[in-house]
Amino acid sequence: MHPPLAEHQQTACIEVMNQLKACHDSYPWLKFVGMCNSEKGALNACLRKERLERTSKNAQLAKDKRKEIERRWKEIEQES
Repeated sequence: MHPPLAEHQQTACIEVMNQLKACHDSYPWLKFVGMCNSEKGALNACLRKERLERTSKNAQLAKDKRKEIERRWKEIEQES
């Protein structure tokens, strides 16, 4: 199961999203018995990769922000 898809949020997966949508449009009933499973698997892999990249980036930003806060606290302690 994947989240609601929005092209402006999952920019790296637009092509795969379009392939899945085309498969669903081409096979409206066969999609229920697995006709589009390969496209869905590719989309899930793409979304996972994008999520891991995003969480890694956010973790690094949080570390940088924490270092900046600690640096400022040291400055405040030295001034007082």
